[in-house]
Amino acid sequence: MSKREQQKQQRRQNIIQIAKDLFLEEGVQTIQMQDVATSAGIGIATLFRYFPKKEYLMIAATNAITDEMATDIGQIVEQPVTAYEKTEQILEYYMGITKDLQLRLAKYFESFNLYEKIAEESPEDYAEYLSVRSKLARILLTVSEQGKRDGSLRSDVDLDLFIMTMVQNFSLFTYKSSLTKHDTNLSTLLTSDKQLAMMKDVFLRYIQP
Repeated sequence: MSKREQQKQQRRQNIIQIAKDLFLEEGVQTIQMQDVATSAGIGIATLFRYFPKKEYLMIAATNAITDEMATDIGQIVEQPVTAYEKTEQILEYYMGITKDLQLRLAKYFESFNLYEKIAEESPEDYAEYLSVRSKLARILLTVSEQGKRDGSLRSDVDLDLFIMTMVQNFSLFTYKSSLTKHDTNLSTLLTSDKQLAMMKDVFLRYIQP
């Protein structure tokens, strides 16, 4: 890669990181392309050369967030503990998202759902979109492989299917439950913490040998 191309890639990554931080702090609807350009210290025309649409920039920011989450979960998976313990820690990792009083990540992913289909319009960002999700999936599947070896997870179920289903549904429910408002008569009963703790218990009980 030439020096010029390296500089271009570095600028692109810098734009993505700045946009990601702005989207999380201020909200996707609030932040405009000019806000990103100003924070990045570039002209709006330069920004549009990298990302012709705000939606493309949001896809790239989402890829960066998912990649960071994959790194965090990868650190859990690398620990010298059983597959069962890793499964529990992965669930607790997602539960930690609700500890942010502003619920920035939950709100961000709720907004992202409106733009997800647009990812296919940008070949570069869509390829990255698929790549980071494949990376996370590969990390998660190492837990099921370990569970088959160390016997800490049930052997009579499809562990690959279980791990992927568990994480997909638990993460989605984490975002949804943290943003859901209930009737005042039910608000104490249906707090996000209580619901997630119960779901965690259900998953862990199901997977115990």
